[in-house]
Amino acid sequence: MTTVSSGSTGRAIAWMLLALSCFSLLAVASRELTSTMGTVEILFWRSLLGCVIVLVLLAGAGVLNRQGLQPQLVGWHALRNVTHFAGQCAWLIAIAALPLAEVFALEFTTPLWAALLAALFMGEALNRGRWISLLLGFAGVLLILRPGAAVINPASLVMLAGAFGFGITVIVTRKLTQLLKGHAHAFLLVLFYMTLMQGLMSLSLLLLSAEVRLPPAGSRTWLLAAAVTALAAHYSLTRALSNADASVVMPMDYLRLPLIMVVAWWLYGESVTLWLLLGAALIIAGNAWGLYLQVRRTAPVSG
Repeated sequence: MTTVSSGSTGRAIAWMLLALSCFSLLAVASRELTSTMGTVEILFWRSLLGCVIVLVLLAGAGVLNRQGLQPQLVGWHALRNVTHFAGQCAWLIAIAALPLAEVFALEFTTPLWAALLAALFMGEALNRGRWISLLLGFAGVLLILRPGAAVINPASLVMLAGAFGFGITVIVTRKLTQLLKGHAHAFLLVLFYMTLMQGLMSLSLLLLSAEVRLPPAGSRTWLLAAAVTALAAHYSLTRALSNADASVVMPMDYLRLPLIMVVAWWLYGESVTLWLLLGAALIIAGNAWGLYLQVRRTAPVSG
């Protein structure tokens, strides 16, 4: 485990608080957009705006060249962005149909899917501790969905599929960060290919359905907010992790759930059920246990 100063920890907390605020605003902006725009349409315009922002940043950094853009890794970026695009589509569908707190709770299964996929395809150990982590998370999902006791909203299953897609994205992103190790602007590069490829994928779908149009006038402010907060949230999370260990930063990510509960209650009058609270608590416990195991495994042995 890396030793960090109190100043670095303070900066990590500040960056993480900014990330949490951006994630919540992104959810609100996306909810507002779904009332006037389709899922693929939102992704196209959000990706276009995001790509322009990232291009400006890359140009300022002087890496808009073959060496800086690392075109030999396009295949890995394509794999990452196909699964991330599918996850984003599922997330937007869920945002429009489910309470925001339920969307966030089900999204928290992403690390659990990633751990399972890493064990299946990357040979990572799936010991008793990791099984406990996975079982806690999936027990939480069952509490939220309550199959047999309540009618399952199809959007909940869509969100679970989206979280699975995000889990694949996490695995591929790990590989990309290894391949880009030493690149001064690796994160911006990942964002560039993400916004570019997802913009092209969504544009292709819009052209096939002949639904390309300018966004409605009342949606443009929300679109800009969604594009900026999506980039800012991931950038802030990365900066937080660069200033402190994951054991310090990632538990703060769980504050997204109570924060979005308050926001959803305040803006939309959404209530929270006891089943959702209990299920979310189990999912978070599973994630926290997995994080603890990871920190313990990577901590230096004293003596």
